Amino acid sequence: MLSSRLRKLIALLDNRHSRKKSGLILAEGLRCCQEAVVRRPDWLEAVLLTSAFAASPASAAILAKLSELGLEPAVLSEHEFGGLTETEHPQGILAVLRRPEATLPSSRPEPFALILDQIAEPGNLGTILRTAWAVGLSSVWLVKGGADPYAPKVIRAGMGAQFALELAWFPDLAAAAGRLLGLGGDRLWCAMPQAELSLYDDRFSLAGGGLVIGNEANGISAPELGTAVTIPMPGEAESLNAAQAATVFLCDCCLRRRRQ
Repeated sequence: MLSSRLRKLIALLDNRHSRKKSGLILAEGLRCCQEAVVRRPDWLEAVLLTSAFAASPASAAILAKLSELGLEPAVLSEHEFGGLTETEHPQGILAVLRRPEATLPSSRPEPFALILDQIAEPGNLGTILRTAWAVGLSSVWLVKGGADPYAPKVIRAGMGAQFALELAWFPDLAAAAGRLLGLGGDRLWCAMPQAELSLYDDRFSLAGGGLVIGNEANGISAPELGTAVTIPMPGEAESLNAAQAATVFLCDCCLRRRRQ
């Protein structure tokens, strides 16, 4: 059974203030919940399923993992479950998790630090986190002032990447740059349109350094902290959006590593 307290909390978890106050976050959908259950079982507070999903083959792996953990999911009717979700066509599963405490990295990220400077659009932030995970990064650094990486929309856009990555928060870009240097990191690179240096230039290398992706509207908050680098574009578009730009840089890093 679902307690009235938890029911009320779930209804509020799309609000950033409520997530901070309650210390809980919400993951919805099969892929996101699979990542949460498998990778962060110690964060789990509750798992809710529709009766139809619980009876489907898709639920087998999750139910087996929950049984292994000694956790009993709450099985709800379609109508009751629908009242708790914000998606138009819910997949029949959501997980309530304890939000992790903010931490600072204790060692230099390998092969480099990805620093997101106040990325504001939930879809962009989630996409960048998923791409970072896909190319093999183990952590992402975030400058405060952007979207909440644990907001339901960001978790859906990231397809659960938040549960695979270590996320670190910094009050400003200067603090992140200082931490990188303090951990033995090298140069800070700032992704900026119209910069003189191209990411395809041999002088550009992310190894041991940091890459900053800036806010969609305002760009990088303190570009003087690093060296500007750009994605050369022969077309007339002023720039790519933040998630697209991050993907180009991250995939270029993968290509360089394969060539080594």
